[in-house]
Amino acid sequence: STRVRSSAASDVYKRQILYRSVTNLIGRGPVAARDCADLGKSDGRVIASTQTGTMGNDISLRMAVYKAANNIWSAGGRLVGIQAAFLLREDAEEQELKAMTRNILRACGNCHTVLTGGHTEVCEGLSHNMVTVTAIGEADEYAYPPKTAPGDAIVAVGTVGIEETAYILDDEQMYGKLLTRFSARYLEPVKECEAWIPIEDEAAVAGKFGVKVMHDASDGGIFGALWDMALGTHRGFRVDLKAIPFRQEIVEISTYLGLNPYRMKSSGCFIAVTPDGAGLVEAMRREGMPACIIGYTTDNNDKILCNDEEISYLERK
Repeated sequence: STRVRSSAASDVYKRQILYRSVTNLIGRGPVAARDCADLGKSDGRVIASTQTGTMGNDISLRMAVYKAANNIWSAGGRLVGIQAAFLLREDAEEQELKAMTRNILRACGNCHTVLTGGHTEVCEGLSHNMVTVTAIGEADEYAYPPKTAPGDAIVAVGTVGIEETAYILDDEQMYGKLLTRFSARYLEPVKECEAWIPIEDEAAVAGKFGVKVMHDASDGGIFGALWDMALGTHRGFRVDLKAIPFRQEIVEISTYLGLNPYRMKSSGCFIAVTPDGAGLVEAMRREGMPACIIGYTTDNNDKILCNDEEISYLERK
């Protein structure tokens, strides 16, 4: 196999590998013969989001694309393209670079966008290959929402725990462990949950509806998203835990593995704040998208969680 050489390799040799293992896989487009992508003139605001993935497994690379893209969409934006910076170990093989590129391209395809280029570099002292992904988007005025008011509805769109479940099911050892408790047939409905993670369509419906806030529930899960929403809007909330949407399979998986389902990574789910929660839920359901009201904003900073008669307060962990 061919090694991706570091400073000892000639610039010509490194360029050949770059074209063979990255540029040629992308194909013709905005990357051609340019060190940066020409995204054209924007009539609105240009927005960007950056995420990092480590080559622990293939899905972690694709997840960097999904998370960056979801941040664009949850800001009410339209995704224009993806830039990726590949950071390689000194002893990395060329086939590893090709695999990284193909994973990013696969995720871009799932997000209906293009990889416009980026940067590739061999890094001294790096123990794992990494990729840094930047999503570029355009946004209209609704990407910059007005302040919320007490009594606004908090709507959860999508299903909680999808991202963490995708990681679990992609890991052969973890999947094998699940098969000691569940049948493959039982797990089949969530086996392809990676496809549910891009929120382009759902965010477009919410944006057109005119929500005040959208926030992707990725790291920290639905509890993390609620915490971030409260800090960003300077509002407390009162949330009904039983209203938070879970698939039964994900609840069973989290229980078996000892995970807190409310803190499971949940890219593919987002919360939206709007005065008309029922209207937003109906708009989502007309498009076949799961959504439900889980609570309301308040006129103080208390972050209240209700479970029947039991009351608790959300803490950042």
